[in-house]
This record gives sequence, C-alpha cells and structure tokens, in this order.
Amino acid sequence: MNIFPFASMAGGWLGPLLMFWLYVWGPLRPFAYPPGNLLPGWWFCFLVVGCISLWWVLPSVYFEVQRFERTGRVYESLGVLLFRQFAPNGDLANRWERRKDPYFRVIRGRRSVADFLLRTEQSERGHLVLFALGIASAAWALGIGWHGWAIYLSLGNIVVNVYPILLQRYTRNRLHVVLNRERQREGKT
Repeated sequence: MNIFPFASMAGGWLGPLLMFWLYVWGPLRPFAYPPGNLLPGWWFCFLVVGCISLWWVLPSVYFEVQRFERTGRVYESLGVLLFRQFAPNGDLANRWERRKDPYFRVIRGRRSVADFLLRTEQSERGHLVLFALGIASAAWALGIGWHGWAIYLSLGNIVVNVYPILLQRYTRNRLHVVLNRERQREGKT
C-alpha cells in the first residue's frame, strides 16, 4: 500500500521531467515540436551541480523549527493534513498497515523519535534538491517557449516536492512538541 503514493507521485512528475529533457536533447523529440538545438549551455551544468550540492551545504539551523511554525497552523492552512493522508507512510498507509498488524507504529519510543527526526531532515534535503532541479527545468521550459511543459513541471514540483517539504517541517515540529512535553514531565517527577 505504501508504494502507491510514491509511485504515482514519482511517475507523475519524475517521468515527465526525464521525458522533457529527452525532448530538449533532440533525438526523442516528437516531430510536432520545433527543430533545432534547445540544450542549455555549459553554465547549466553548474546550476545543476549547485542544486545537487544543496544536500550538503544546507546548514543545520535551516532544519530548526522557526517561531511561525510552532503552532502548525501555517501548514494546516496550506493543506498539509490533506497531503499527509496520501503521502508514503501517511495516514492512509499507516491505517492499512494497522489492519494487518494492530501494533504497527512508525514511531515506537524516544529513540525512534530521534531516528524519525533525522529521516525528516534527510527527506527534506532530498526534496529540496529535486525542487531546485524542478525550478531550473521549468525555467528552461519557459525560456525555450514550451509553456505547457513549464506549467506542468511547476505544478508537479509543488505536489511532489513542496508539499513533502512542508509535511517534513510540520512533522518535525509536532515531534519536538511531544519531546518537550516528555522532558517537562520528567522534570516534574
């Protein structure tokens, strides 16, 4: 069950993204598309390397919960709770797992919370890299006049990368709230 959201999101955006670049490259371009060299110059390689390097250059302070995020209302108003229903390891996938195994939990204790917090950061890093590559691709599509591709890649980028980033930040905030509550209880005893 958990593979369906991932497969649909990846297939609905990563596949077309690859197809876009194959069309730009030329040999696989449909005849209805304009002929000519549409490949970007070497400078674009530096842009791609810059996007990929986001994985390593993002400072840890970026992943800290900011003041405006603490209530979670910003994310809830943007529809993150709806997205969470359908995301891999989201509410629907977890409910499905619990039908088979009533004791199934993604997070099982404090150590598990720490591991999951790290996973949210790694997932967010990956989606930020893909988001940056998606912006560069959509901008190139717009620059060569392929407006339909630019719109599709931009909208897909929002669903496949922006919403997962928002969900990771929302989840990280919720986990910090739970950990802080636990620490306060331990301090009182």
